Amino acid sequence: MTVEDLKIPRIQTDWSRLQLAPYDFRTLSNGAQLYQIQSNKPGLCSLEIVFRNGRWGERKKLAARMTANLIQDGNLRYSTDQVADTIDFYGANLSIHADLDFTVISMSCLQKHFDFLISFLAELLIEPAFREADLVKSKVFMNSQLQHQLSEPDYVSYREFTSLIYGRDSVYGYNTSPELIDAIQREDLVTYQRENYVAGLMSVFYCGKLGPATDQLFERVLNPFPKGASGPVKPSIYPVPTNETRHFPIEHCAQFSLKMGLRCFPKVHPDFYGLYVLNAILGDYFGSRLMKSLREDKGYTYDIHSTLDAQVYDGCFYISAELNPDKSEDAIRLIQHEMDILRTRLVPEQELEMVRNYLCGNIMRLLDGPFQTMVFLKILVMEYGGPQAFQRKTAATPPTMPAAAPSRVARRQSTPPTTGTAKLAA
Repeated sequence: MTVEDLKIPRIQTDWSRLQLAPYDFRTLSNGAQLYQIQSNKPGLCSLEIVFRNGRWGERKKLAARMTANLIQDGNLRYSTDQVADTIDFYGANLSIHADLDFTVISMSCLQKHFDFLISFLAELLIEPAFREADLVKSKVFMNSQLQHQLSEPDYVSYREFTSLIYGRDSVYGYNTSPELIDAIQREDLVTYQRENYVAGLMSVFYCGKLGPATDQLFERVLNPFPKGASGPVKPSIYPVPTNETRHFPIEHCAQFSLKMGLRCFPKVHPDFYGLYVLNAILGDYFGSRLMKSLREDKGYTYDIHSTLDAQVYDGCFYISAELNPDKSEDAIRLIQHEMDILRTRLVPEQELEMVRNYLCGNIMRLLDGPFQTMVFLKILVMEYGGPQAFQRKTAATPPTMPAAAPSRVARRQSTPPTTGTAKLAA
C-alpha cells in the first residue's frame, strides 16, 4: 500500500443526536434561579453561582473586580488565613472572579462536605468584611499585575482595540489604570456588594446528588440573599462608528501584535449563529483559511486567529496575529484578501462539511458528562439567553445549510460598523 492508496474516510455528522442532557430548574422563594443535574460520580459535586452584574452594576470603575477579589478575604468571623485553611481542610476548590457581564463563584468538593461548604460560602458572599488592610494588599497586587501585563503586546493591543470599538469610557471599553485602582475605596466595595450580590441577579448551577434534601438546603442557604434588582440597566449611548488605525510602541518588543476588526452584535442577535460558522471558516481552528494562508503558505506568523468576541449587550469581531514588523503590511493586505474572498465566493461544500464536523466535535466535548454539561448549560443560560439557544446553535450548521449563508452574513451591514486596528511594535 502506498500513500496514494490512503484515503480519509468521509464523516457524516448526525446533528439530531446532539441532545442537551435533562436538568432540573426551579425558582427559589427569593427569586434566585436554580439549575441542577444529577452527577454520575457519587461522592463528587460542583457548584457555580453567577450574578448578572459585572461592570454593569458599578458606580465606580473597577468596583466589580475589586469586590470579587476581596470576597475570599473573609468576613467578621473569618480572616483571610482562616478562609484559606477551611477550603484546604475540606479539600475544596474555590474561585471568585468578575468579568464584563458577570461575577462567577465556582466551587467543587466532596459531596459529604457540601452542606457545610455552601453555607460557609454563602456567609462570605452575604457579609464580607472588606478590611482596609486587605484592600491595600489587593491594590498593590493589581498594580503589579497591570505593570507586567502592559509589557505584553498582545494584552495591550487587545485593550486598546476594545477601547476603539466600544469607547474609552464605556462599560466594555474602559481600561484598568493605576489611577482607577488607587481611587477605589472600601465604601465602593460595600455599595457594589449590597446592590449586586442579590437574589434577583443570581443563577445557581449545581451538579451532584439530587433530592428533596438538596432542594431544602438550597432554599435555606440562599434565602438570606436579598431579592434586589432583576438586572442591570443597558445604556443607549454608543461611540460614533469610525475607521481608525493606531500604533502603540512598546520597548524591547521584536514583533507586532496586530488586532484588526469591527464592532458587531451580542450573542442573542439573530445573525450571531451565521457569523459563528463564518468565523470558524476564516480563522477559528487550526485548518482555517487565515492559518493556511498566512502561516503555512507565507510563513508570516506562528499563530493567527479570528475571534467572535460577543458579550451580553454588545460584541466585536477581530483578527489577531503576532508579526515581524517588516511583514505586517503584507499580512494585513493578505488578511483583507481572504475576507474579500469570503464576501464574493461561496464556501465549498467540502470545506463547510469539515467545519461542521469540527464544530460538532466541540459541542460533543461540552456534553461529555454531567459536570461538563452543567458548565455548557451555564453558558447557554447566562450568555445566550436560555437553554433553547442549544437548538439554535446546532441548527446554525446543519448538513442542509447552503454555503451562501455565511457569505450573506459577511456582506450584511445595516449600520456603519466601528472598526479599528491596533498595532504594537518594538
